[in-house]
Amino acid sequence: MANAWAKDWDDAAIALLSELWLCGYSSGECARRLGVSRSAAIGKINRLGLMRRDRPRLPMMARAPAQILLKTTEQVSKPPQKPRKRQNTRPLAPPEPYQAPPPPPVPPIGRFNLLDLRHNSCRWPNGERPDYRFCGMPRVGESSYCSEHHAMAHNRGSQRDYDRAAEQALAGKHFFGRAGIEQ
Repeated sequence: MANAWAKDWDDAAIALLSELWLCGYSSGECARRLGVSRSAAIGKINRLGLMRRDRPRLPMMARAPAQILLKTTEQVSKPPQKPRKRQNTRPLAPPEPYQAPPPPPVPPIGRFNLLDLRHNSCRWPNGERPDYRFCGMPRVGESSYCSEHHAMAHNRGSQRDYDRAAEQALAGKHFFGRAGIEQ
């Protein structure tokens, strides 16, 4: 069964489509004159190989055709003049001198945000939630911490001190020390 929407392209329709296309008409205009859809006209133009050929362009209709017919031949021969842009003749005000914004206030020690820390600030976190604040005191030598926090971080004590502190923290629960021995 043949497609009800299919167009039977006879030689006269193909000749008319080719002529219209090569004269510079758009695919929509060709389709309208042939009584087919624009997609059908584009498909046939592609299959005929006409899409790859050079073709003239029709002038764009800026005005209604009736207005074009009412012009004299002298007016038609002259190209339309573009309206000139108006030049701004008002003088510009002199620019204000640049003023650097004031530096942000320094937060108190122990309340630094991670982005507020400088390269020589102590990075000891304060707080137990993800919204940590940092010490911010000047750090010692190559350490990331100030003198107080450096001592806390690097003075581990003995194994016995570590195990005793952990046992107190767990309050008598089963505890395996660093050596893995139950105490």
